[in-house]
Amino acid sequence: MLKKIVAVVLSVTLLLGLSVPAIAEDTPAASPFAEGENSLIVFVTGIGQSFTYLFDDEYATPELQNYETYSRLIADGKFKARFNLFNNYFDDALKDKNTVKALIRTVLRLLLSAVARKNLVKEADLRIIVESLFGVNILGEKGSVKPNLVTPRYTMPVSEYPVNAAGESEAKNRFYGSIPCRDIARAALGDNFEDYLYCYNYNAFSYTSENVQGLHDFVETVLAENKVGAKEVVLVPMSMGASVVSAYLAKYPQREANHVRRVVSIVGCWQGSEVIYDLITKHYADNSPDLVYNGLVAEMVGEPWGYVVNWALRLFAKPALRNLVDQALGVFTEEIVLSAPSLCALVPSDRYQEVRAFITKDAVREETDAYYQAQSTVKERLAALEAQGITFSFLSGYGLAYGEQTADYRMFGFLYSADRTNSDEIIEVSSTAPGTEWVRHGERFADEAGRVLSPDGSIDIAGTYYKDSSWFFYRQKHELEHNNVAIALALALALGKVKTVADCADPNGSVYFPQFNGSRNVRYLVNDYLPKFEAYVAGGGSVTAEQQRTYDEAAEMLASPVCDRERDDAKIEALYRTLVDLGLESAPEQPGKAQKALNGFFAWGNDVTYRIFGAKGFLDFCI
Repeated sequence: MLKKIVAVVLSVTLLLGLSVPAIAEDTPAASPFAEGENSLIVFVTGIGQSFTYLFDDEYATPELQNYETYSRLIADGKFKARFNLFNNYFDDALKDKNTVKALIRTVLRLLLSAVARKNLVKEADLRIIVESLFGVNILGEKGSVKPNLVTPRYTMPVSEYPVNAAGESEAKNRFYGSIPCRDIARAALGDNFEDYLYCYNYNAFSYTSENVQGLHDFVETVLAENKVGAKEVVLVPMSMGASVVSAYLAKYPQREANHVRRVVSIVGCWQGSEVIYDLITKHYADNSPDLVYNGLVAEMVGEPWGYVVNWALRLFAKPALRNLVDQALGVFTEEIVLSAPSLCALVPSDRYQEVRAFITKDAVREETDAYYQAQSTVKERLAALEAQGITFSFLSGYGLAYGEQTADYRMFGFLYSADRTNSDEIIEVSSTAPGTEWVRHGERFADEAGRVLSPDGSIDIAGTYYKDSSWFFYRQKHELEHNNVAIALALALALGKVKTVADCADPNGSVYFPQFNGSRNVRYLVNDYLPKFEAYVAGGGSVTAEQQRTYDEAAEMLASPVCDRERDDAKIEALYRTLVDLGLESAPEQPGKAQKALNGFFAWGNDVTYRIFGAKGFLDFCI
């Protein structure tokens, strides 16, 4: 078993094109970077990787914002909630009498709306509810946040993240939970790999200019204090993090000031996303009534109650329901989204002037005006930085509609651009790999002359800004971090071991990363299935030859640089079934006969109702 584990580790090491240097007793280890000079790898988080912590009011003092205070409290678990976008702790809001009254009034007026055939909900009540439930996300003057809210910023390597008395680290757990690079980074960087890894966090609801200044101060600090002698950084922006890095490079366009050696973008939002534009402008899909009455709502809520919700929604006339949605979304957008320049920065540049009319706060408009002025020359700016020796690489997902695969994103299926895009479920490929042209997912370019097309023919990289240093993962959801090949590629790029597609184009070479790859999700394989099997065998557990072969095939798949979702999922599923047979995993829970009958009954009722009434409310036939 030990030999097999070593073989997998060596495979990943070879995948990165690295070698493990021999270390003499009095000789410092050779740099793992291609140039022979160390850099620091700084992940600049997206919404999904940056956590904010909510504390009891007793901690709401100016001292809470000091690292010495919040790091200890977070390490000891003395926080009420943590979240990476919207606060999920509503206990305080539901204790507020005004909020409860507003909720009751809203529910009653919803019921009356069904009878009156018009929306009777008051905007004032919706505003109370939004401000109470999502108050921690609402920025104060000049971007100030609630005094009991902290987005931690650790100006030290991951190796020095704070721990509690039991030796556990909340900060480190959050880092590896969001960016699962531990094993690959160890293979690529050596035993002291955590000394090279840094993470710049910021609140998703914030002022971009403050995030830029924060990143500059962060880079200056870590370069002054790092323990590997690094004088430059490799920035690895993820998702929203690309908007921060773009603004940072605009403010500090000289390498001597920004201290950047390379930028390795992982599904970075460089040119915005139609998702945020559609949300702000309430631009819905043509088939949104069908989705409301017979589609996404049932999927998001789940069986059987999603069908009940579908039926209940028919109590409202379609115009009244549409007015209610517009009203609620308008309040939410005004209070939350349009008060945060960081979110406004996710609007596509060519849509900004239209969205600008919705921004009512002068400070936010001034901030976003400055950002989009810089974005108007992003291609030229990146070229000028490249001329100074800074290299750029891009990892992208494509081939999906908005919210096509993932439950968390299903709501985006209601948006106008949902089935008109070519994305990773959230961001178009033309933003994650700037300059890439596309036709909607599932289609091919009709005229292929002069184009450089993906295998499915839906994207053209002939005009991609960095065609030779961009990689594309077909039907890969936005969280590329659960694709171990993408993480391995990102680290190989960060180290300078791979610089262009030509460096890893030969399948028989020492390192191979196809420019057009498939998708993969090895989250459970890496975190649960392989370790459980290995621990079981190491502890003396007996397995059959077939069960051992199942493990070997899953391990070999993990070490392969070629992703094939159907094939890879089958191998992961096979190992899971093996663990079930060994008693190491529970079999998937199956609904009982009564539950199946209930689900079937509601599904049948939903289908019959849809055939009779279509995408309309019951009362629409009385109008």
